[in-house]
Amino acid sequence: MLNENIQTSQQLRDAGMQTALSHADAVIDDWGIMAYAALEAFLESHPGETFMTEDVRQYAYQSLDLPRPPHERAWGGIANRAAKAGLIVRVRLAPVKTPGSHCANASIWRAA
Repeated sequence: MLNENIQTSQQLRDAGMQTALSHADAVIDDWGIMAYAALEAFLESHPGETFMTEDVRQYAYQSLDLPRPPHERAWGGIANRAAKAGLIVRVRLAPVKTPGSHCANASIWRAA
């Protein structure tokens, strides 16, 4: 039963990330492609550093002028894609810095 719940939770997580990413692409042409390129640029400009997705978002918006997606959850799909591609690896979990996230835990990443 527990394994089924975990599997269902993972499927719902993945579906939610895909929904947010698809919505971003529907509202902003090629947003996902641009966001992934922003992640790659972040890694190049921050070699050897650990980071959270919120750090990449800030860099993308401020340094690259990437438009904000309809919901920040679209970034989860970008990080997930990069992890599956072997571009980044999860180091640990830690509370996010964004106040609206109420100290929820999120991944800390590093370049692979």
